[in-house]
Amino acid sequence: MLRALATRFLSMLATLLAVVTGAFFLMRAAPGGPFDLERPLDPAVLENLRRIYRLDEPLWRQYLDYLGSLLRFDFGPSYFWRDISVNELFANAIPVSARLAALAILLALVVGALAGAFAASRARSKTDVAVTAAASVGVTLPNFVVAPALQLVFGLWLRWLPTGGWGDGALKNLILPVATLALPQIAVIARLTRAAMIEALAGPAARTAQAYGLPSRVILGRAFRSALLPLISYLGPASAALLTGSVVVETIFGLPGLGRYFVEAALNRDYTLAMGTVVMVAAVVIAVNALVDVAYAFVDPRIRHG
Repeated sequence: MLRALATRFLSMLATLLAVVTGAFFLMRAAPGGPFDLERPLDPAVLENLRRIYRLDEPLWRQYLDYLGSLLRFDFGPSYFWRDISVNELFANAIPVSARLAALAILLALVVGALAGAFAASRARSKTDVAVTAAASVGVTLPNFVVAPALQLVFGLWLRWLPTGGWGDGALKNLILPVATLALPQIAVIARLTRAAMIEALAGPAARTAQAYGLPSRVILGRAFRSALLPLISYLGPASAALLTGSVVVETIFGLPGLGRYFVEAALNRDYTLAMGTVVMVAAVVIAVNALVDVAYAFVDPRIRHG
């Protein structure tokens, strides 16, 4: 067991190193730089800035210095937000993004699993068709379409909720962005749950239980447990989708999260802020995938014993 955990940890570090390396050199290969403005700076000033931020050193040396900083959990200074470090920006941004993602994935799991189970219990009925159709529509609608639509309906027409802003994390400010992030995941989870439960209900175990006269709720409960396996496997990609989707959602709703800073870093060529955001997102996705593997082993004893 310890050997498997150690191997998994080393693979996680290797994956993170590959992401950091690729992002670092791709970002430097793109034309332009953090100090390329519409009105060019004086050459002497530009040279001093490059020297202060150590951009005048060879690229391999910059890369090794950045890896050394990451080992100390230091993401460096921001090139655009002067007199503030990337760590300080993340101290304010990470709680916002983490709260949005946690609420969205919780909402998606509860609503999506219940909808999928309800549809599977009434397979080939009008209810099943309605849930499947709604899920298909939810999968196809992107966040940048859903967010303005919710703002228009609930913010401008009905005036029930604010159209943007953080508001110190007030519930009314969270409803629309959380719903925007959760809706596509609700659709996917509902489809996964429905398909897995229908397959389980058609299997020999369910038919044997019916032959022994077990109550329907017991049979449905066992089928729902079988549906947990694909749901747990989907948590890894879902976390990645929520984190990348938050880039659009946080920008549309004006939320001070990682997504908003990532967009600003890309527009302003803020190397350290963009790299820090990539590292944080990659680390979260890798960690969640590792937790999913552990949870999968606990749900399915065959994997744990193997």
